[in-house]
Amino acid sequence: MKTIFSVSLLCFLALNARSELQLETYGQLTLDTLPQHTLLINTFGHKAVLFDADTQQMLGTISTGIGANAFEVDREKGVVHTAETYLSRHTRGQRTDVISTYDIRTLSPIGEITIAPKHPSGSPMRHYTGIVKDPETELMLVTNITPAMSVSVVDLQSETFLSEIATAGCGLVYPSEKLSFLQLCGDGRAQLITLNRKGEELSRVRSEIFFDLETDPLMEKPARSEAGWVFNTFRGKVFQVTTTAGKIKVSLLFNVGDDEEGWRIGGMQPVALHVPSQMLLLLMHQGGENTHKDPGTEVWYINLATGATTHRLSLAVPANSIQVSQDESALLYAGSIAEDQVQIYDLKTTASRGTISDIELPTIIQNL
Repeated sequence: MKTIFSVSLLCFLALNARSELQLETYGQLTLDTLPQHTLLINTFGHKAVLFDADTQQMLGTISTGIGANAFEVDREKGVVHTAETYLSRHTRGQRTDVISTYDIRTLSPIGEITIAPKHPSGSPMRHYTGIVKDPETELMLVTNITPAMSVSVVDLQSETFLSEIATAGCGLVYPSEKLSFLQLCGDGRAQLITLNRKGEELSRVRSEIFFDLETDPLMEKPARSEAGWVFNTFRGKVFQVTTTAGKIKVSLLFNVGDDEEGWRIGGMQPVALHVPSQMLLLLMHQGGENTHKDPGTEVWYINLATGATTHRLSLAVPANSIQVSQDESALLYAGSIAEDQVQIYDLKTTASRGTISDIELPTIIQNL
């Protein structure tokens, strides 16, 4: 009898305590003002995460489809675009590829454009997509691999798929002046394709051969400069590729690293450029042949104009990806997929400014 009374008393007390609790409400937060150092970190796992790098606080998550490699950011319109793949049965079934548009304030999808189901999703690559524009037109370009190479062209203003352009032997997308874009080709050249406002090809030209796939391949992970794109080879040659009036100019700027000491550029996103100071940042490691994907233990500061190494920052944890903010009080970010973290450093003083921890597979890091 005592046991029954005790149980009844406990149930009464529990119900009475519950009645005193206030009901929770739910809703949707909005990012009306983005912090100065807002990071968009792609985990390549159906989501990208936004962080305030100054406080290391998470701001929100964008849920994506398969193979959302990178985001095309439009701060003026307050949106980001990304190419995604969806399967009707999650891991199988009918495939649909789309360009999705997300509102930066709410991180919710607000638009979708169906494209050819050929978008590559096998690795986190920043330059599978790109946007080219002039005052009247804005076109998003998406690399296709089937394994034939081509590019899908979409008009973001009318939200329509315009065309597919065959690019045999050349791939990826590096936006150039107005409605044109560069590609890298297997014969050691760069290719420039110019479009009209309907997304149709007007012309294409190729550069002279400037790298050798067999002896010293070019990495496809450059940084954008005011003049064009800054590329590096496996052995440390640094090139700048620019375009003017429909022509390609390739300049060998300098060499970085020393095979005797074994220092090489490597990683998933190993090159960044702080445009205001013209400081080229390279993720470096010690290794020999075929170590171009190894994480870096140092970030080298290189004067883009002279090629002089002005500083070598030893990282607390080896990193796979680096990025830098573009303001006067710039921050340097170093992401590690082994440690699931992003280290944050003051670019000028190199002092640690904190760490974003417990973020699964930080692959591509972008400024928002």
